Amino acid sequence: MPTRPKGSGTAFGFLRTSNQVKEVIISDARTHLEKSIELNPDYTEAHFQLALLLKEQGELKKAQKHFRKVVELDENHIGGHYQLALLLHEKKDYENARTYYQRTIELGPHDADAHYHFALFLEEQEEYIEAKNLLQKTTDIDQNYTKAYYHLARLLTDPDDYNSAKQNYQMAVDFDQDFAEAHYYLGKLLAGGRRTNEDGTMINEPEYELALEHFRKTIEINQDHYKAHFNMGKILVKEKEYASAKEHLLKAIEISPDYAKAHYHLALLLIELGKLIPEQPKRTEEAPKS
Repeated sequence: MPTRPKGSGTAFGFLRTSNQVKEVIISDARTHLEKSIELNPDYTEAHFQLALLLKEQGELKKAQKHFRKVVELDENHIGGHYQLALLLHEKKDYENARTYYQRTIELGPHDADAHYHFALFLEEQEEYIEAKNLLQKTTDIDQNYTKAYYHLARLLTDPDDYNSAKQNYQMAVDFDQDFAEAHYYLGKLLAGGRRTNEDGTMINEPEYELALEHFRKTIEINQDHYKAHFNMGKILVKEKEYASAKEHLLKAIEISPDYAKAHYHLALLLIELGKLIPEQPKRTEEAPKS
């Protein structure tokens, strides 16, 4: 009786890697889904599951065909409408994507994912007010939806919305402490400090210490975040911590040599450092003896 080679699988013959095992399982699943549809062409869920599998395998054209069949068979199939919206959005077929997103929201008024992705779609279309409304709705539906808080904060750019933006960024980093971009943009917001006062006047009150905390956290998560290094450098210049400022500006340039702003602010810092060096009195030459 032949023996199996060492390290071979058991349940799936002589397959040696988990990837090979997975490929066989997925291939078998696809075969059975296709057979199911062959036997019953109107089997809605078989079309849906096959479409999901095809999408995962990158066969988007075939996936779209089966998703369309799903909504043809069941016009109230929320998953079919949602997946078509995502696919058409990715293909930049914006008109049809919008239609399917809208239908998904109608069918699933409490579907957080559908609200979130429709909001991102509307942001791309520069429909910011409706995008903000949908992101707010997303967080109402799912109070733990980290990325919805983040994207909502990104859209709250008016000085009147400073506190709301700050709160939403804070929610994002509270739920995901390793969310580098949320830390970075919260740092930028705090460093700017541009907001409307209670009496309606515009004020600029940067919160530098808090901003530095979030830039440091950004760099801790992603050491190559050159913009975090740059913004840290700018604040440290204002705080007259010139050595550290220079270090971060140089790091930003090391990571991104073509970052013009970093070169500019480093030049300003070097000019300032040059001014701090005391000038030595010029030596006067003695007249030659006759």
